Amino acid sequence: MKKKFTYLTVLFMIGFLTTSCLQTDTTKKTEVTENDVSQKEILEFKDFGKEPFVFNIEDYTRQNDTYRTALWTGEYMQLTVMSIQPGEDIGLEIHMDHDQFIRVEEGEGIVMMGDSEDDLSFQEKVEDDFAVMIPAGKWHNVINDSDKPLKLYSIYAPKEHEHETVHQTKEEAMADEHDH
Repeated sequence: MKKKFTYLTVLFMIGFLTTSCLQTDTTKKTEVTENDVSQKEILEFKDFGKEPFVFNIEDYTRQNDTYRTALWTGEYMQLTVMSIQPGEDIGLEIHMDHDQFIRVEEGEGIVMMGDSEDDLSFQEKVEDDFAVMIPAGKWHNVINDSDKPLKLYSIYAPKEHEHETVHQTKEEAMADEHDH
């Protein structure tokens, strides 16, 4: 009996010591200085095209505040980042000679596609981490139906916009002769 009592006492003490070592002092306040706070990296938004470019696409997409910025324009492909404001859309368009890839990094919206301007029978809700494949010859639009900006990037193959394209707003993009 004494052996069993000693054994249980030892187990209790080990458990108590282990638990007390793992507990944190909730009354202790931690001071955070400016130097301790990691600041988000300031990114350069320009068209890096025709040169090799390795980057964190999520950071660029989330930090972009323009309606559209060409981030990389090559000979046969282009990457743009976009920020679609609440209630706005990309605009109904069709690309006859190329496919398009869209990835949503932040926000929510609705993708619409169809064989004619009046028949957008394909509709899907999209949100963070969704990808959209748009075949050549399909009318399409992306609408931000949320209360925060819809952050996405788009890959065109072949390229769609001029090298160094930057549209601060949708109105600016619509005024550009090249855009639909």
